[in-house]
Amino acid sequence: MRLRMIPLGAVLLMSIGCGQDEKIANLEKQNRELKAEVEKTHATADYDLQGKCSKDAKAFFKENLAGAKDAVLLTFRNHYNKPLNKCFILVEYHYSIGEKPSWANSMTLWDVYENLEYAKYAETHMIYFKPSPHTEDKVVSCESSDKKCKTGDEFNELVNSFLND
Repeated sequence: MRLRMIPLGAVLLMSIGCGQDEKIANLEKQNRELKAEVEKTHATADYDLQGKCSKDAKAFFKENLAGAKDAVLLTFRNHYNKPLNKCFILVEYHYSIGEKPSWANSMTLWDVYENLEYAKYAETHMIYFKPSPHTEDKVVSCESSDKKCKTGDEFNELVNSFLND
């Protein structure tokens, strides 16, 4: 009797195991499809956040900065920083100072939603004609919330960590 049960048990085990490979393959396919759907949903959400940041940065610029009458150049760029979940705007403002053609440059990085200044840079470019023509360029300030800098290039390196991810 025992000898007859062994083949019956083997047949039973084989019948239970049959189709397992197919079931696993179907589950793996479903898993891949779900992952692709989640990635698509995340990409859509990212685009929505980037679009909202762009719209809100334009409004921030218009409300707070666009009215400068002495501007030679007034422009901005914005970026939604996904890891920080923040919308940043970098404003660049060139304006005449003293006797023309001397000018100053100011760059400021802001968090649009918190209205917080993260970094600022200011420099002057003085042009003199007397006693002999010469120029004097001077960095007036260069800093982010936790670091000091000395040049425009150093400032750009500081703010790029916020404007790239």
